[in-house]
Amino acid sequence: MNTYLAGVTALALIVFAATAQAQSDAGSESTGLFNKKHMLSVGMTRQSTNSSVSATSEGFDPVVIDLNGLDIGERDYSYFVDYRYRLKPKWSIFAGTFQFLGSGKKFTERDLNYDGVEFTTGSDLRSELNIDIYILDVLYTVHRSENVEVMLGGGVHAFDLGVGFSGSVRINDQSSEVRRASSTLLAPVPNLRAAATWSLTDSFGFSLVAGWLSADVDEYSGDFSYGHLRAHYQISDRFGASLGYQITDIDITQARSRGELSFNTELDGPSLTATYSF
Repeated sequence: MNTYLAGVTALALIVFAATAQAQSDAGSESTGLFNKKHMLSVGMTRQSTNSSVSATSEGFDPVVIDLNGLDIGERDYSYFVDYRYRLKPKWSIFAGTFQFLGSGKKFTERDLNYDGVEFTTGSDLRSELNIDIYILDVLYTVHRSENVEVMLGGGVHAFDLGVGFSGSVRINDQSSEVRRASSTLLAPVPNLRAAATWSLTDSFGFSLVAGWLSADVDEYSGDFSYGHLRAHYQISDRFGASLGYQITDIDITQARSRGELSFNTELDGPSLTATYSF
């Protein structure tokens, strides 16, 4: 798990828990702005990426491709939707999806190969990175006070990670051809999740969601960690908005019969969220 993210998550959860212990009525029902039965959130982030990929194939030397060197790394907009349903006072169900698309275009400065396709030095190479994440979790309230709630649980993450390359490759001095290579990795894996909310007033508070999973399942190996801290303001009884910061770290390798497919991606950036609760 990303060490920085783990430290921030642990510290924030400790602060939330310590604040909860200081409340005079530790066993009371939570009455803060996060206590609605249904909460739907729709948001966007402007994230920067630090990504590298490789797809090895028989007969080719393994090459790790730095996507930042191909001009994927500037901040791009991404989007997410999540829904929380409070099934019982201490049990909640969470479902969500996160989508990211980044692209770049640049002349290659060295020979590359990806999944058995070669791109020579000087190729006008276009690259594209797609990240789709789907989440389904069940959470249990381990601590609740008048203004603070801490939940722990787990569920399933599904990754749909894709990368593609296309470029005009010179065959000789008179001709060239367009070559394309792409791959997709789909990995459903179990995860652990923690969530904490802190209502300072009836209309303002903070929320933190963090999670980790090991992707060591079947032909997959690696791990995934994420964290999202938000400051929330309730505009009316049902509508609210929040500003936050989101960090995601993905490191997954799939063993295949003819080689390995690897994705290593870090994303981080501010987020803006609109919520509807009832």
